Amino acid sequence: MYRTGIFSSKPIVRIMKLTIFLLFAFLLKAEAKGFAQNITLSEKNASLESVFKKITRQTGYIFWYENKLVRDAKKVTIEVRNGNLDDVLKSCLNNQDLDYAIVGNTVVIKEKNAPAPNIARPPTVDVHGTVTDASGKPLIAVSVTVKNSTRGTNTNDQGEYQIRGVNENDVLVFSSIGYENLELPVNGRTVINAQLTVAVNSLDAAVVIAYGKTSKRLNTGSVASVTSQAIEDQPVADPLSALQGRVAGLNIVSTSGLPGSNLQVRLRGENSLNNGSDPLYIIDGVPFISTPLNQFNGANGSQNPMASINPNDIERIDVLKDADATAIYGSRAANGVILISTKRGRTGKAVTDFNIYSGVSMVTRKVNMLSTSEYLAMRREAFTADGATPTATSAPDLLTWDQNAHNDWQDMLIGHTANVTQAQASISGGNETTRFLFSSTYRNESTVLPIDLGYKRGSAHLSLDHSSVDRKFNITASINYSADKNDVIATDITQYYKLAPNMPVYNDDGSYYWFGTSLQNPMAFLHRSYETKTNNLIANSVIRYTILPGLNIRTNLGYTNTNFKQTLTLPEISFNPDTYSGSSAQYGFSDISSYIVEPQADYSVKLGNSNLQVLAGASWQQNIGEGHYLTGSGYSSDVLLQNMKDASELIVQNYNYSKYRYQSVFGRATYNWRQKYLLNATFRRDGSSRFGPDKRFGNFGSVGAAWIFSSEDFISNALPFLSFGKLRGSYGSTGNDQIGDYAYLDSWSSVNFPYGGSSGLYPTRLANTEYSWETNRKLEAALELGFLKNAILFNTSYYNNRSGNQLIQYSLSSQSGFDSYIANLPAKIENSGWEFEINTVNVKKKNFSWTTSANLSIVSNKLLEYPGLAESVDASRYVIGKSIRIIKGYQFTGVNSQTGIAEFLDVDKDNAISEDGDFVILGNTLPKYYGGLQNSITYKGWQLDFLFQFVKQEGPTIDYGAQAAIYGALANQTTKLEDRWKQPGDITTVPRPSATASNAAYLALNNQYRYSSAVWGDASFIRLKNISLKYDLSRFTRSWKIQSSSIYFQAQNLFTITNYDGFDPETKGFDRTTVSEVLPFGTIRPAVVPTLSTFTLGLRFSL
Repeated sequence: MYRTGIFSSKPIVRIMKLTIFLLFAFLLKAEAKGFAQNITLSEKNASLESVFKKITRQTGYIFWYENKLVRDAKKVTIEVRNGNLDDVLKSCLNNQDLDYAIVGNTVVIKEKNAPAPNIARPPTVDVHGTVTDASGKPLIAVSVTVKNSTRGTNTNDQGEYQIRGVNENDVLVFSSIGYENLELPVNGRTVINAQLTVAVNSLDAAVVIAYGKTSKRLNTGSVASVTSQAIEDQPVADPLSALQGRVAGLNIVSTSGLPGSNLQVRLRGENSLNNGSDPLYIIDGVPFISTPLNQFNGANGSQNPMASINPNDIERIDVLKDADATAIYGSRAANGVILISTKRGRTGKAVTDFNIYSGVSMVTRKVNMLSTSEYLAMRREAFTADGATPTATSAPDLLTWDQNAHNDWQDMLIGHTANVTQAQASISGGNETTRFLFSSTYRNESTVLPIDLGYKRGSAHLSLDHSSVDRKFNITASINYSADKNDVIATDITQYYKLAPNMPVYNDDGSYYWFGTSLQNPMAFLHRSYETKTNNLIANSVIRYTILPGLNIRTNLGYTNTNFKQTLTLPEISFNPDTYSGSSAQYGFSDISSYIVEPQADYSVKLGNSNLQVLAGASWQQNIGEGHYLTGSGYSSDVLLQNMKDASELIVQNYNYSKYRYQSVFGRATYNWRQKYLLNATFRRDGSSRFGPDKRFGNFGSVGAAWIFSSEDFISNALPFLSFGKLRGSYGSTGNDQIGDYAYLDSWSSVNFPYGGSSGLYPTRLANTEYSWETNRKLEAALELGFLKNAILFNTSYYNNRSGNQLIQYSLSSQSGFDSYIANLPAKIENSGWEFEINTVNVKKKNFSWTTSANLSIVSNKLLEYPGLAESVDASRYVIGKSIRIIKGYQFTGVNSQTGIAEFLDVDKDNAISEDGDFVILGNTLPKYYGGLQNSITYKGWQLDFLFQFVKQEGPTIDYGAQAAIYGALANQTTKLEDRWKQPGDITTVPRPSATASNAAYLALNNQYRYSSAVWGDASFIRLKNISLKYDLSRFTRSWKIQSSSIYFQAQNLFTITNYDGFDPETKGFDRTTVSEVLPFGTIRPAVVPTLSTFTLGLRFSL
């Protein structure tokens, strides 16, 4: 005998000999059920046995028969679509000496006219139990089904389930997002507990989405995930730095190599002309500030708020990109969403973990400069070509300073070795109802500057989970606290690397050397201190209660507070005595608190072959911000500069107080039919106090759908090598409210100069209560493929995001008393692109494995529409059809072979080179494409991981901008000047040097050359971003009662391959904290401390 379902033949024979179970009423009921089945078959000369197997897969009905009867049956040819079971069975058995009978969910095949066999249904039991993960933590929403049937349920919030009337010989199937499926036979048991293991297959790995989770297999949106291991393998101070090169569509750029410096984060491009393009950050369900709180800046630019988050406390980071994934966050999701989940406790005996590493950081890429003799030759040549005579005032380097001295300013200013040390200890444990985790971390990081400065941070993380005994009530809480102190200097002295190589640093008496009033001594600037202190608290609690199986209510409560203090001092010793007018100091303070309450209800129900999940909720948030900026002077001693109360005069430069309120309702419905047809819809209605009373509310939403076509029989039969295939798409709208609080109201400022003992007020901003949200409409289509049992996973997606209703500054006539006012404009920005991802399991053996992952993003940014652009204040800034981050300048046409003077394209043919008529587009500051390539190799106890990051881009060279030194002036130059024009007839692209401000060559260099295409070029690079080598010592240390241990080596930014001529193609010298970088003469710094290469050695162990 043979069976295609769950009944084995021997028990059935015994049952047949003992009892009779063919009741007529039951048979009628079963036959009625059979008529309701939908079956699709296309078979030609197929065996009856193979046809029965396909019917079982489609219906869940099992077949019972004598092997000989089916083996000797005729071949079957059948073509049917959506047929019922009885009709299909009749067609299969037509012209056969066979008949059938349906008993429950069993189809009995018998000889024609033979009596039906006597079958007794196996006894049934009620089964219940708990499903947990490997650590013993209960798992929520696990699907528990009876194999080969549509019967099943889901676990509740405590991981519990119950199924009634299960056959003793049935098999239960446990499945959950992010875990391997598990099958357990019932065998007559009434209590079956299951423990699921994390899925190795990345398709089934968990993906955190807004207010929930799913898997990559079942996700209808675009979400990328980075795990804790990838984060911990990098010796970085903030979590965002750990994402560089790892996520398609996410471009993260460092602005400086000094500790605490800000990062520019762009997810699928720039969406706004004037307002923020930062993504929304959510930490454990609580929105976190993304904009710096600086009242003023120091050498490291604006402070990165994420620097206060300890990367080692993070469990995972999920990046939400398209409308399907982000629209439920409504007005704050135009620029994408980054979800950060911190670590939680584990069930079991308390385990204490230690992790400590220490290492060094340094600048490994420097600029090649002229030697002293080469520099002096260039200077003499400049004076000779100008027909000028050097003097002690114009050429101290030629006439006064030591001709044989050589100062390597790069080495003196940023050539020191920084030290970095981090230590973390954590303890975790708990039982079935209560779990906890507590960790604390200390980090100490110095700088590459020649004085003892640096960054120190202490942080603590606490996580608690508690459930009632009946598992219906659950409460979780997490607290993250950090306090840091960052000591740098007031000005980034990297920019002085071009000082003359023979310029003295000190006078004979040891005091600082100064020359004139314009030449600076950067070593004196080391006394200009800049200190920041940050205290950051993030607290979150989720209270959940199960009302009915599948129906839960919960409330998310969150609170954040960030306190930021700044002190900058300018003592007398840091000034040229000829320009010193008194010591001074600056004091800044910012404090922002946020409260959020989000009640929610979710319901999940299994409907035959489908599953429906519904979520509804509301959100209430309030932010209160306060800050001030003061300057102090008149101190009796420079040792008192740190204390503002010792200033004889304090001036309030700025004071601000704001309250931001935010209310919304949101919902989501997800429908899953047969695990291959997926539909997801979201909606959110937001209200924000940042807009006028009549414009405060906006509606946002999305629709996403996916088809797992690899689950179709016609696909799996035709393409057996294809293990997974999915088409998905989404469309929806999001908003952007990253504008200032109360910007729709009038603004007034006080007059700095009192009249008659009183200070007056003057208007600074004109009210406009009619402006509203910037909107972003997002469209995406994607194809996901898996080959060779998902050993190869390939994804490609195309997106097109169009943001409109732009908030801009409208020009006003001078008679109004204002230059402009803020209003909406129907300008449109398009960000589109292709993203490619591939993950491969190259080798998977017992002692050796090798995996590879790569991502590539090809991006495009365009300004599609801007009505009235030619008459607006932005006329010189933007061009329709071009990127919104273009740079304009002069088109360099070459060097005159007779004079050596740089020449430029006269665009307007007026025989004069000027900004108004001759500017052309040089390029833009956004990349053309970027990505990463990662490999992970394990061999026995060894593990090697390394990541290459690559970016295709253009940008300013080291000689671009207002602060770039003129060739031939009192400043050193790069070895590029070795190829300069020297005599008539020379063919070169490097103009002759000039030392006289009135000379034509000097004027061309000063007014056009350093703003031209000659100093704009390729800034692409390939960088070995990270390497991690670990060795497992556990087998050696277990005898010492150490559960696990490992030693590791980590390195960051090891080397860079690039044609860029500056310090770092990543930073490129731009001040990326302001939008002014797009202006031709904007805020451009010729050099900042580049990203550092870091090398560390560490030890992990658990007790």
